Amino acid sequence: MTDREAVADAVDEFVSLLDGDDRVAFGEVGGVYRDASEVVVTEEGVRSASEFTTTGVWCRAFADGAAAYRFTTDLSEEALADVADRVVAGSEGLAQSTPARVDAESTHRAVHEGWAAESVTERDLDEKRAIVRAAAADTETTPERLRLYYSDERSEVSLATTAGSVVRSVVNRADADVTLVPPDESKVRRHVGTARGARLLDELPEAVDALDRDALELAKAPDGDPPTGDAVVVLGPEAAGQLVHELAGYLAADIAAFGFSPLEPGDRLTDAPLTVDDVVEPGSWGSLPYDAEGRPTTPVRLVDRGRVESFLYDTAMAAEAGQSPAGHVVPAIGFEQAPRIHHRHLRVRPGEATVDELLADADLYVRRFGPAYYRDRFERTQRDGAMPPSTPYAHDVADRIPDSAEPGRVALPVAEGFRVEDGTLGAAVEPTLSWTPGTMATIDGIGRALREVTGVTSKHKSRIPYAVTAPAMRLEAPLRGRE
Repeated sequence: MTDREAVADAVDEFVSLLDGDDRVAFGEVGGVYRDASEVVVTEEGVRSASEFTTTGVWCRAFADGAAAYRFTTDLSEEALADVADRVVAGSEGLAQSTPARVDAESTHRAVHEGWAAESVTERDLDEKRAIVRAAAADTETTPERLRLYYSDERSEVSLATTAGSVVRSVVNRADADVTLVPPDESKVRRHVGTARGARLLDELPEAVDALDRDALELAKAPDGDPPTGDAVVVLGPEAAGQLVHELAGYLAADIAAFGFSPLEPGDRLTDAPLTVDDVVEPGSWGSLPYDAEGRPTTPVRLVDRGRVESFLYDTAMAAEAGQSPAGHVVPAIGFEQAPRIHHRHLRVRPGEATVDELLADADLYVRRFGPAYYRDRFERTQRDGAMPPSTPYAHDVADRIPDSAEPGRVALPVAEGFRVEDGTLGAAVEPTLSWTPGTMATIDGIGRALREVTGVTSKHKSRIPYAVTAPAMRLEAPLRGRE
């Protein structure tokens, strides 16, 4: 029996186990067959290169109105029976006060072969290693430190449920994380990712060249004191994309159920014509054809000309809100952790402002932010902690939020920023921008040109891919010194 056949048999066996368990109201079982490779290059050359195949089965089962999640690479009948029993016991053990309602009548069977014209498996490891090494070596900057981490995988993902749903998809995903530290300068870091398979290998040299140019520009800029206090800030397309990524986090139904979001559908976010869609860009790093519930992924308008139009839901939260789920239960990279409600690929509609118009009277230009920091300790603890995959559990957590909690306050450290003097970029500076969803009300300019930013975010210990295509924006926000 081949590994692929073993995965398919394990999925069938697991579904049968759940289907025959009277405690299970609904269950989802996914089988994964992955061909993967990794290459790590530093300033000293190739540090490691490897390729491997992994197989596994994951399950999310509902019992007593709650869900638990398990993943196993042991496909034996004994192991599957043990995992099935554990996942059901985990659901029952949550003692969730708000039971999830599952639409078990909505079933479908479908196949999606992915967006890659050339699979990552069609390039051998030696070729990948040579391309990654050449891309890392071809920099004009003489780095004090350089790290290029490349990884890819071709995953055949099958999903079956106790309601009879069967979907199958192929994901050819590749990404690279590049860090370059010029002498006596702050590091410059970029992530690039795609679901178009081997195409990233051909695009990797250009991505490293772009990072190199940005590093040189920062190195050539004079040092200066960052502006502080209330300031007019222009966000370049990548920084604007990072900000919209944070905004969309507060439009997820589970985050709202925690009590962390100050927003509701229908709220006026800004008078600016800000329009944000969560789309399924073919081949995008953040796109997928079906989510972890077997739902086909469909576009959703989150913000329409400044007004919040929709939240992101799973089936349980959608039923509670009287809405339709649109495929937002995104699997974690690798499937070892539970899927989470999350956006796939955010697209912001461009505006009419030119670069000169945005920079006029501005105090700061931000090209990139560093990792966000949630100032409220309770919100930070819950976001960083592992949560069960049954989202209504968030209501139980909300009941324990202390009166002193002030969620929705985010510190965004500027990783690549410049003072603006008379409409021109000047000294390189790194203040921290204090942001809340209410800050979006100050937007008074949206640029014309779009650029894409990709990344991996952590939500309740699950590593989730995301992508944003956005234009530059101008807004007002308080600035502090580097924290």
